[in-house]
Amino acid sequence: MKNLLSLSFATLFCFLTLGSVAQTNQPVTITDDGLIYTMSNGYLTLKIDKRTADLISVKTANSVSPNVELMGYVSGHHAGYWEQSPALAARRLAGISIDPKVTNGQRGEVFVKGYSDGKSILGKNPTAAGQAGGLIADLEIRYTLERGAKGLYTYAIFTHQDTYPAGSVGESRFGFKLSGKVFDWMSIDEKRNGLMPTGKDWDEGQDLNMKEARRLTTGVFKGKAEHKYDYSAKQSKIPAYGWASTKEKVGVYIINPSFEYLSSGPNHFELTGHLDNGDGADPTLLNYWRGTHYGGSVLNFSDKEYWTKVVGPMFIYVPTGLEPNAMFADAKKHAKLEQAQWPYVWVKGVDYPLASERAVVKGKMKLVDQQAVKGKFSNLLVGLSFPDEAEKVRPPRTPQADSAAMAQMRLAQQQRTTQQQPAPKRDTLANGKPANRGTYLPPNQSAFRPGNAYQPAINWQNDAKHYEFWTEASEDGTFSIPNVRPGIYQLHAVADGVLGAYDATANVTIKAGEKLDLGTIEWKPVRYGKQIFEIGIPNRSAKEFFKGDDHWHWGMYIEYAKLYPNDVDFTVGKSDPAKDWYIYHVPHDIDFKPDGRDQGRATPWKINFTMAAKDLSKGNATLRFGIAGSGARSLGINVNGIEVGPFTDLSGGGAIMIRDGIEGTWVEKKFEFDAALLKEGKNTITLTVPAGSVTNGLCYDVIRLEVGKP
Repeated sequence: MKNLLSLSFATLFCFLTLGSVAQTNQPVTITDDGLIYTMSNGYLTLKIDKRTADLISVKTANSVSPNVELMGYVSGHHAGYWEQSPALAARRLAGISIDPKVTNGQRGEVFVKGYSDGKSILGKNPTAAGQAGGLIADLEIRYTLERGAKGLYTYAIFTHQDTYPAGSVGESRFGFKLSGKVFDWMSIDEKRNGLMPTGKDWDEGQDLNMKEARRLTTGVFKGKAEHKYDYSAKQSKIPAYGWASTKEKVGVYIINPSFEYLSSGPNHFELTGHLDNGDGADPTLLNYWRGTHYGGSVLNFSDKEYWTKVVGPMFIYVPTGLEPNAMFADAKKHAKLEQAQWPYVWVKGVDYPLASERAVVKGKMKLVDQQAVKGKFSNLLVGLSFPDEAEKVRPPRTPQADSAAMAQMRLAQQQRTTQQQPAPKRDTLANGKPANRGTYLPPNQSAFRPGNAYQPAINWQNDAKHYEFWTEASEDGTFSIPNVRPGIYQLHAVADGVLGAYDATANVTIKAGEKLDLGTIEWKPVRYGKQIFEIGIPNRSAKEFFKGDDHWHWGMYIEYAKLYPNDVDFTVGKSDPAKDWYIYHVPHDIDFKPDGRDQGRATPWKINFTMAAKDLSKGNATLRFGIAGSGARSLGINVNGIEVGPFTDLSGGGAIMIRDGIEGTWVEKKFEFDAALLKEGKNTITLTVPAGSVTNGLCYDVIRLEVGKP
């Protein structure tokens, strides 16, 4: 995510000529076929549905089989699509926003726009997660093609007019269902880069404890658990990712030239690519800008609030003529070219400031902490976001409240069912398994998702409504953030080895064209007392613990009981976190069912440590928890044989363990107990996750004990 402010002409020329096929020089053309726009530049031919704004066809003459269809039409939402569509809007308009006849064939662009007029544009049964109330906003989707390009651009403009009622945007993304006859190789990063199972392998597989996971029983990956979340990644670390064909020598890669329009800051994990859950399992490629996984994000607007956001443009790169690894390397190099061109000069008519209208913000972070190990910053990220809202008090979660919510959900579902036609009878696949086991449902069968009365406060970790601007700072703390839109922001910083975050108390006003120097900024991390021990590294991840470098496999919560039959017994200063501390503190499996629907007993983890007499103190001792994922309702805490828990303030993270992750929405929680319970010499603190489903546990980032005065 390093800033790429300039590239030499020679470097740009090198990027432009990568690949085995020379750039074409045919002009861009746009043909209106009545219901479809056809765009071409000689290398690519695209078709866009003028009603849905779906990208229904992508072909290149340079595939081994010239003009073979790259889009998939077997499972899920077919071909290329934005999650929300203008098809059912009160009013709809399609047109040419950049006429290639005017640009001498250098560039062409088409659009499809739906107008809300104060009502949902998604009809009665929206399918996006969190979109049960519909989308009360205008939506314009654009596709852009330029002369000589090996790809296309797409972007969406969401606008909530100041006459519209309150509403929200649910889960939102641009996605592809690609042809399973063409694509067989997926590349996300260095660890997730290789041949994939087929759609037939998926259909033949045995169901596991999630609709998104199956045990394969056929093909070269027979015996492997295939799980779409095993390909999730930190979005800021994958500027290019996609699918390739070993047979047709063609690839389709998503490139984000900027991360300003994505959500939840630089550490957010999301789905990327996988096999579709539905029958036939088309190769799938996704670019989430408002995600709901690993903690997710929020996007709500008030009654009569004006709001607009330009999502993209993103670039869809379609190289040809190379092997998958070579095309992946080519795509990552091309991503640097796209980053260097941001913001694009050709985007017109929407809220998209050009380079001269944006600002550069620089400064230097200085860590002020007497207890910190002296040295340089490690992985220091500095960013500007919409100012954090004040925290809201979340209603307590109780069995009574859960029962009431479930009853409300069932009642609402019954009401919806009586208003709809009966669902068609489920067919049976050729292998005898029921059809449509996946999560995708056509609009008339959409799953009911009740609204949530509690709306969390916006902060930089969950914000999808506004733009964010982050940079990787230098080891000495200096930073420079380019291309910042004018506005009012809050400055934030996170770094490995520092518990918590820097959150500026004063907002920063950014003006167009400004070069703003914030000077030296002192970061004074919170301390509640002298640090006695620290297990893990404050880095918002469990990657330094056992299996932290190899966690992308279904069922790692089941593996815990096999790896630690006697549970964790950790001695500070002697035990090795990379071997003796697991990524998941979960109920100890007692079932070992083949499908993973397992229950576990309570799991005590012991922390043994030594206290010197000089460190004994009156008052409170503070256990500080950095939590990367939480699925447990409570945590038992025992100090030297005395129960001081349970600790119930454990929210955060977002179901990351069942999604095989180790980095969710990060939270810090503290638990205080009487320091008199500690003694000179050997001490033991026992943390116990209660019995229950083996997925209901904790994923720690760090645990620290502080006693006395800082």
